[in-house]
Amino acid sequence: MALADSAWMTASLIVLSGTVVIGGITAYARLAEKNTPVDVGLLHGGAGITAALLLFVSLFVQDTPGPDAAQTLALLAFTILAGITLYFIIRRRGVLPKSLILLHAALALSALHLLARGVLA
Repeated sequence: MALADSAWMTASLIVLSGTVVIGGITAYARLAEKNTPVDVGLLHGGAGITAALLLFVSLFVQDTPGPDAAQTLALLAFTILAGITLYFIIRRRGVLPKSLILLHAALALSALHLLARGVLA
């Protein structure tokens, strides 16, 4: 079952797509052993939280949201928790394990795929 089309979900898809692009650039820099400013990570996290909030609002605005909407929101919640964990690890240790970066990326890409499949279907 596809997500019902709404402006809120479309806005969430656009913001989440931009968030994934910023995250990809940040992850590439981290995996290439280069430093990135903390501000870029905070911008990335803020955009991800904004995308989740837009999706959350769309669940209440729509009459019958599809089951993919709740799954996408849950996946985004796990992605945000992983991102917060990454933030605290980097503040404490200064270096992020590559496996955690890739796990965070996989969660984010899965959420983006679910949202895009629902909005564009």
